[in-house]
Amino acid sequence: MKILADFSRSLMIEEFLLIFIPMFVVIDPFGVMPIYLGLTGDMDTDNKRKTLRYSILFATSLLIVFALIGKAVLDYLSVTIEALMITGGLLLLVIGIMMLYEGDTPRSRRKGVEEAENPPREPEDVAFVPLGTPMIAGPGAISVVIILTGTADVPLVLVSLLTVMAICAVFLWQAIIVHKKIGNAGARALTRVMGLITSVYAVQMVLDGVTGYIGTFA
Repeated sequence: MKILADFSRSLMIEEFLLIFIPMFVVIDPFGVMPIYLGLTGDMDTDNKRKTLRYSILFATSLLIVFALIGKAVLDYLSVTIEALMITGGLLLLVIGIMMLYEGDTPRSRRKGVEEAENPPREPEDVAFVPLGTPMIAGPGAISVVIILTGTADVPLVLVSLLTVMAICAVFLWQAIIVHKKIGNAGARALTRVMGLITSVYAVQMVLDGVTGYIGTFA
């Protein structure tokens, strides 16, 4: 009996890893971390924490919904994963361009006339879009979750999802500590770098969506 129990446990761990690894890769907490830092660079610590909490809770809830009823919803609306990828990519491209020019707007538009600086972002400005989606719960994550729930044990998929999101929350929390180390000037410089990376990632997402759509006709 002990051998049978050990074998069953080994199979469960193996199945968990087969679900966890692709989900972790596609959500990519390492990639979300610097973008989170760039988008929250002008927030105080309390608002950074709120942004972290809102984005993780929203992304987790969204992925759970898609895990349970996502395929049926997409089929009912006649929406493809490729359409989600193109839309998410275009949205991210706009955000990336805005990040590139973050801090470049002069304080005065006319000589001798000073204008107030733009107010800092509120958590709601970036927590749900673009952090919650499409950065964390993006088209890739949604598609992987839908595929896994159709091919694997649903409770195990949900456990894997919650594990990945917990790891992502830890990484984003570390980003807050990083901001304290580099200060506002470093954060503004990092915002521009992350804007470039975000823009490139967005273009790639659009290209993948277009390629996938064209591939349906092949």
